[in-house]
Amino acid sequence: MASQSGIHVSPDGSVDPRVAGLLAFHQRRKEDSRARLLAAAKKQFCERGYLSVSVEDIATAAGLTRMTFYRHFSSRADLVAEMFKREVEVGMPRFTSIGTMDFRDRDSVVRWITGLFDVDRANRRLLRVFTQATADEADFTARAQELIGDLIRRLGAAIPAFDVDPDQVAGRRRWLEAWLLVYEILDQSNHAALGSGVATDPMVIDILADRFLRFVADVSHLNGGWNVGLGTCQQLHEPT
Repeated sequence: MASQSGIHVSPDGSVDPRVAGLLAFHQRRKEDSRARLLAAAKKQFCERGYLSVSVEDIATAAGLTRMTFYRHFSSRADLVAEMFKREVEVGMPRFTSIGTMDFRDRDSVVRWITGLFDVDRANRRLLRVFTQATADEADFTARAQELIGDLIRRLGAAIPAFDVDPDQVAGRRRWLEAWLLVYEILDQSNHAALGSGVATDPMVIDILADRFLRFVADVSHLNGGWNVGLGTCQQLHEPT
């Protein structure tokens, strides 16, 4: 007999093995098509640039049709956002690894930031794709910025200075400071990979390390406003 979903089941409630096999086949085929589109898009974007590649180009390179493309993604921007999400998932452990190191040790922080810069240089063609998408797709910028908030939450699990709540008045300023610090590290790493701006100067890594160390040393938000992290006994007051 057939269930309300249209799947044939036996009297004891189990799904017909032949139907289950067919459903599994279609699911694998769907996942394969999506993977092929993502792989083809990545290759085309990196070789030709984001702005020069159309939906038709991606579908053709993947050996699929435009109709199949739109079954998986609503637009080119939707696809590149999925690419970005996957790259973030791969790179997240690398960024949050500072939480497993001695994050108050300058040499450790310098090595960590240097590693981030090195990986971005190796992936500079893909970074250029995301930079072009940011300039061309307004929604992509918002999605990219969500990454920073997620990074702060994950860093906060291991580093007290990042354990801040942006929704609380007392922690809002601290969270913004964390946001700007993380953004600056990511942004300068991207610029260094693309060979632009002052980020190519080796001293930039030292400066970023110093800023990171100053930030993690200040845990005043965890001590009732006493700035003990900086070795002072200055009470911090909220403006009245």
